[in-house]
Amino acid sequence: MATDIVIPESVLKKLNALPKEVRIKFWAQLEKLLRNPSHPSLRNKKLAGTEHWAFSVTMSYRATYVRSSASILITAIGTHKDVLGN
Repeated sequence: MATDIVIPESVLKKLNALPKEVRIKFWAQLEKLLRNPSHPSLRNKKLAGTEHWAFSVTMSYRATYVRSSASILITAIGTHKDVLGN
């Protein structure tokens, strides 16, 4: 699994605007993603027709990312509807 984490400034701003509990949970879930992408609490899935993946931060919040052999690029974080559109 990739080891470098890249979070663009625009995504960091959105993350920092979220409630404290969600921010804390994001970092915990990201650590799980690095150790075991199949961890059940992540509900990690590839988004159809794209190179993007999504994992669950909480039941209401998700994060999307693109992965390569060397890195994970976080592309969005927000509510399920804001991030995935449904």
